Amino acid sequence: MNKVGCILLSLLAVALVLGVGTAAAQDNVYDVGYFANAVAGAPLAHLRLTNDGDASTANLCANIYVFDNTEEMHECCSCLITSNGYLDLTVNGNLLTNILDHGVAPTRGIIKEVSSLVPSGGVCNPVSYTTQDGIKGWLTHAQREGGSYALTETTLTDASLSATELGFNLEETCGMLQSLGTGTGVCSCADAGD
Repeated sequence: MNKVGCILLSLLAVALVLGVGTAAAQDNVYDVGYFANAVAGAPLAHLRLTNDGDASTANLCANIYVFDNTEEMHECCSCLITSNGYLDLTVNGNLLTNILDHGVAPTRGIIKEVSSLVPSGGVCNPVSYTTQDGIKGWLTHAQREGGSYALTETTLTDASLSATELGFNLEETCGMLQSLGTGTGVCSCADAGD
């Protein structure tokens, strides 16, 4: 093999190794984003979710967890998204209006979403599910510019989901939040229609 062929073969091997490492670090079921300036007078931020329509998964659940910037969960819910479907939720209207015990809603924080199969009973449940890739998401951000606001939109960031994050930080904490809240601490899945 000539020198150029060896170099190309080496570059191909490096590309394959890097590609495998990148794919292993992400699981495509767990996404994270932030919200800021969730205050009166600022434009509404939107969490937009779609089901990619993979024929093997059909309908999916988007399990949503809303945290403040001190890592405290305030609301959680699980929303059904049909195959090739779209769901639009507002941060202030759907995700911060039913705070545990009617507490004060945070003005900035983190939104986490885990994509899962619809359980056999057909009702999505944010405290117990089987993960399944297929939900993709975007989040708009109200960015303060002097005395006014501008909106930007970014895709949710795919992250690696550990057993501790899923089992304790999300599912168990959500279960405790909802049992303590007696109706509060549950976000709304009603489409905002934007």
